[in-house]
Amino acid sequence: MNEPEEKNFYAAYNEHTKKRGVTLTTDPLELHEKSMKDASKRWEQLEDFFIQDGRILEIGSSTGAFLEKCSQKCECVCVEPDSTNRAFVSRFSVDQYEYLEDIPDGEKFDLICLFHVFEHIRDPFDFLKKCKPLLNTGGSIIIEVPHIEDPLLSIYDLDAYKDFYFQPMHHYIYSANGLRCVFESEGFYEKKIMFYQRYGLDNHLAWLKKGKPGGDLKFKKLFGSCNEYCRVLERAQKTDTIIYIAGKNGRNNEG
Repeated sequence: MNEPEEKNFYAAYNEHTKKRGVTLTTDPLELHEKSMKDASKRWEQLEDFFIQDGRILEIGSSTGAFLEKCSQKCECVCVEPDSTNRAFVSRFSVDQYEYLEDIPDGEKFDLICLFHVFEHIRDPFDFLKKCKPLLNTGGSIIIEVPHIEDPLLSIYDLDAYKDFYFQPMHHYIYSANGLRCVFESEGFYEKKIMFYQRYGLDNHLAWLKKGKPGGDLKFKKLFGSCNEYCRVLERAQKTDTIIYIAGKNGRNNEG
């Protein structure tokens, strides 16, 4: 996508979720309800990184499913280019901005979060330069991104999944070393990396059988509770997702 195409795409993001079959409509309430399962799991994984009454910025918040969980503990602010979703997320955040550049000078946050957003960033180096002055000393960035070692790619080498996985709005698909390179080059250090498998054996069997998303009820009934499959993939670092937490170095804090 070129930049004008991207701008139009993100301004009407719910059209994309409908076309992908994530939602049946463009109603933000439907997307919000569909997003709550992932948001609850993220909060379970990450709550310890959020200090009581801390100030949080989520970039690409969509309808604010994660901020609904986070706002119980922290003061939340968001960046969201879709005006419909931005209006919806106002119930969970004290301030809402269309773009990162709209945040007033002098604003500071303890954490900046991006969930399945960082891969959409055209220039991640410049983006981190803009984020760094927004962080308090000792602040961190938490991102969740697709992993190039996704097992349907790295183990099963499934051509049908490649057509689904590589999307024109994703500028990069990251490895762990790729993330380290980007963040370290901009003066951040790795605090924690988590290899997380979101989709289980039932989903993978459905992809191998049908070659498309949507799952399979028979496989879900038989294998939907087979958590050990995901744990094995996580130990092997062959996961569909990476959660990467980077701290702001003390030196050159405003650089």
